[in-house]
Amino acid sequence: MKHLKRNIGRAFLILLGLFVLLTVYFSYNLSLYSERWFSNPNNTRLKVDTANPEIIPGSIMDRNRNVLVETKTSTAQDGTVTYYRDYHKDSKYAAHVVGSKQYGIGGEALFIRYLLGYDNNLFERIYQKAFLDQELGNNVILTIDIELQKYISDSMGNAKGSVVVMNPQNGEILALVSQPSFSPSDTNEEPEEESLINRASYGKYPPGSIIKIVTAAAALETMDEIGDYTVRCTGKTDIDGIIVSCYGDEAHGEVNLSKAMELSCNAYFAQLAQNIGWKQLKKTAEAFGFNKDFLFSDIKTSKSQFPISRLTDVEELVWSAVGQAKVSVTPLHMVMLASAIANDGNMTEPRLIYGIELRTGRVKLQNKSTLTSPISAETSKTLTNIMIGVVENGTGYRAQSTGMLTAGKTGTAEVAADQKPHAWFIGFAPADEPSLAIAVILENAGTGGRYAAPLAGKVLRNAKKLGY
Repeated sequence: MKHLKRNIGRAFLILLGLFVLLTVYFSYNLSLYSERWFSNPNNTRLKVDTANPEIIPGSIMDRNRNVLVETKTSTAQDGTVTYYRDYHKDSKYAAHVVGSKQYGIGGEALFIRYLLGYDNNLFERIYQKAFLDQELGNNVILTIDIELQKYISDSMGNAKGSVVVMNPQNGEILALVSQPSFSPSDTNEEPEEESLINRASYGKYPPGSIIKIVTAAAALETMDEIGDYTVRCTGKTDIDGIIVSCYGDEAHGEVNLSKAMELSCNAYFAQLAQNIGWKQLKKTAEAFGFNKDFLFSDIKTSKSQFPISRLTDVEELVWSAVGQAKVSVTPLHMVMLASAIANDGNMTEPRLIYGIELRTGRVKLQNKSTLTSPISAETSKTLTNIMIGVVENGTGYRAQSTGMLTAGKTGTAEVAADQKPHAWFIGFAPADEPSLAIAVILENAGTGGRYAAPLAGKVLRNAKKLGY
């Protein structure tokens, strides 16, 4: 009997332990994924009855209160009233932000808990249920400026790619453009599948030379002698039998870190990677958020990857350091990287929601949040000065903005032998007091200096004219 009681006690403790573990696991996942689960289009609570909806969804507006989508009614001849989502004509310029109810993407899916008022406090919900025939959802005020969205879309023309503009101080996304795009108001014609993809947050691209910012940061954080480290570039370098060439086999001569960044010298950064080593390079990349799933509440994004380890061979290490091999990034992550340098080494969480407007008119503002501090303020200052040199004297000179000091880095990402490379530019302005960070990717356009840099300069100038 004594043994039986002991075994029962042990079984009880095991079951109790399993219950506790299950509770902790469920609570952890709930805190991480609740927003995703709620906004899933298969959630039946989100289905709106067009004839008699229990809750009338609120509007989505840009930061200046320009309405992009709202709920309207139509009355048939028999008096039947139906509710529908009306997408204003300007919504097409922010299609991947506003999203589409029909396809369950973008803000129409991600912001649904706000649009239906499920984030309201208990007293607000009770009041609406008790005194209103129908509950009213809340309005979502976005951080984007639709005028800036328009300008970027028009400037890109028919080019495929993305442009993201963000305030590095508070994470507010001022513009997020992905092309090709679609019109949320056009429900008659099925858009091409690739136009529904948000390239800004889901598009994964080889970064090319913009990754040299990460390589430089790793060197600045670990190599005391980096200021004296130079390489004589002959247009290529041989590292243990691995030939790393500069673009067009251009010989850059004797270069230090600043000059190598200005000229985007592959030979220098390949040799620098050997000195840094895979461990520190990976550590710095992961400090910037590589290999990490970002679980933002109002933006879904792919994971940027920097897949090196102790098993990485020399060829993969040196090509990773110059932005090729298996390294892949999203434009959203790259504007976050630029923002971290602009913001004294602090990476701020990107935000698409400025605030939630309740039916009372009160606006609940969304607070900024610092994700991480990947580099020191000293390293940030040094990188800023180096990136200013890139724009003033190097490959990024076409990004110069009249009357505004700009810091940046170009990238030319090789993709296939029979295709033009992707053109990159990331940076921020004014470099001495940053209020704008930008990432530009133009697919199969050519070099970053010739194609992405001038677009970035135009966008930054326009954003400044709009008051940012």
